[in-house]
Amino acid sequence: MKKLTQIIALAGILSSLAVVGTITTKTPAQPQSQPGPIFTPNVQLQVQRTRGNCPKTVGLWWIGLPYEGGAEHTVIADTRVFANETKLVPSQNKRFVEFVSTLNSNYATCVGKASSKEYAFYNVEFNNKKAYFRVDVRNINAPASEIVYKTVTAFRPYVRWAIAD
Repeated sequence: MKKLTQIIALAGILSSLAVVGTITTKTPAQPQSQPGPIFTPNVQLQVQRTRGNCPKTVGLWWIGLPYEGGAEHTVIADTRVFANETKLVPSQNKRFVEFVSTLNSNYATCVGKASSKEYAFYNVEFNNKKAYFRVDVRNINAPASEIVYKTVTAFRPYVRWAIAD
């Protein structure tokens, strides 16, 4: 029953992504993709390994929905590739969120980081048999940016954040 609930939750996420994936925008940081469902992550952060066995990339499903004067962004980190369990770190901060995932045995020795200049508000740090996925909108050059929703869904970090002029 628990497995079925997980599958239903993931199907819900993917169907949401399928609907949203058909919307095109002029947001410069938005990756180009074909209309239709997004079954694989559309953003890849390269992992810079310091030591141990690390994944080559961290996949993100990332969607931006523009509106007049701003945009809402949704990101889901594909931590299931390298981790067994993910937890939200409790915080009242509206501009920073962190998730901690326990690395599976293949990647338990990994020490490294995943980030990119283009997606500077997302990063993953691998250390102490854990992966720390962070969304940080504190340094975005805009009058207002805020995390509006954060949770773990289908064992993956899920964050919605908004930006306004």
